[in-house]
Amino acid sequence: MGSVDRRLEDLEAHFQRSSPGEAGEHNPERERIIEKLKANWPAFEEKMAAEEAKGDFTRRRALDELRERVERRRRGE
Repeated sequence: MGSVDRRLEDLEAHFQRSSPGEAGEHNPERERIIEKLKANWPAFEEKMAAEEAKGDFTRRRALDELRERVERRRRGE
């Protein structure tokens, strides 16, 4: 779980450093983080499914929380 939290903090730190006008500009660090998340996504889903099969929904709740944060951020909250 710490790995997901760390990646989320990295992304949040990046967005806090960027002004709204910079959001569309090329940023290699942002792209690197996004590509790393995309590459790890299948393994993440597989691990989450195995945990859910055992009754552990910790990752599912974290994913839902992440989605909520992203939506709030998009709405400017």
